[in-house]
Amino acid sequence: MGLFHVKMACADALWRLLILPRFAKNDSDRYSLLHHAEIIRRKESKKIQTKPGFRLMHELILRIGLGSRLDIWRVLVKSLDSSWGSLELFAQSKPSFNLLVSLSHRLAKEYVAKGDMIANLRQKPDSERDMVRENMLLRQQLFSLYEEISYAMNTGDIGRVESTFVPWSYIFSATNKHRYALHLRRYLRDVHLRYPPGLRRAIRMNILINPTGKPGRFRGVDWQVEHNNLFVQRVYGGRFSNHTKHYIIKESSLLGVFKNARMQVDRQFRIAGHGTKHAPPNLDSTIQLLREDLEQTRAHEIVVSRHVQYKIEDSIKTGINISQTSLAALPLRGEGRALIADTDDDPDEDEEEDDWDDQEAVHDEEEEVQDEDDLNEDGFD
Repeated sequence: MGLFHVKMACADALWRLLILPRFAKNDSDRYSLLHHAEIIRRKESKKIQTKPGFRLMHELILRIGLGSRLDIWRVLVKSLDSSWGSLELFAQSKPSFNLLVSLSHRLAKEYVAKGDMIANLRQKPDSERDMVRENMLLRQQLFSLYEEISYAMNTGDIGRVESTFVPWSYIFSATNKHRYALHLRRYLRDVHLRYPPGLRRAIRMNILINPTGKPGRFRGVDWQVEHNNLFVQRVYGGRFSNHTKHYIIKESSLLGVFKNARMQVDRQFRIAGHGTKHAPPNLDSTIQLLREDLEQTRAHEIVVSRHVQYKIEDSIKTGINISQTSLAALPLRGEGRALIADTDDDPDEDEEEDDWDDQEAVHDEEEEVQDEDDLNEDGFD
């Protein structure tokens, strides 16, 4: 199991929950993720609905999550003092650090779904419910989990990565990504209950690597494999009649030689720019448009009797129910309470769950290693 593919599966699971369902694709619903995505990426609505790919979905999650939390901060500070009608006015008041910490704790407790919060809210009569708020609570929960596993992987914090496996395994079960759910549980069982301490440490310390040695640039080992496949198959794999399996295998051992030779030529002729990394985009105006839309629709405020066209599924609760019912039907196996079916033959498995291009995701990933100079100087080859 590679963590890069787990991250891709997380993005795909959110797409299945928040965009893929038929009623979630209605453009007239101003509270849907698709509507907010069209504000961020105006010209890519059709692509978002059909097959966005990892890079696009990754950017949408991060940017819409950022805009949503800024709007939640606006609602929070306004509830403390009505004169703070905007975050700019709140910033001018020079709030203390302790106040910011207490507000952040309140945000996590009141504006992110947890436990039985959604089930309790949905048991109320429709006249007393705010379905928009229910959807926003679940959306913040999913976005927070994605950002946590993404940040933990980038910083190489394997303990924090593992702490997200349990909720993500339930989300994968709820979105028919059963193989990923199985492998996450199998990893936790084997690494923490079965393997000896030496093997356990070797796996945990090497499942993430840092090709450049720079802070925040850790990657899954499978990202490195796909990175090599990209160069072997598409860059140095020959063209036309030479692009054959035999040629690719023959030239694969010379990948480092080819890259070093090309870079030596670049240095000798002083060819500027060894990568395609661009300056970070200026998102101020885009995020401002999203914030204005969220404020106009009062997306994060409580308005009783509001209805939505699509109710987001409480995927963690659904995944728990699926896991419990499926395990109850299996014969006992494993060690004590760590019961997991050791089979990959799940009749409910979605056959198209891995249809996102792995190499395309490696090439387009927002935080990928762009400078080949760094790769070679830090012993990548």
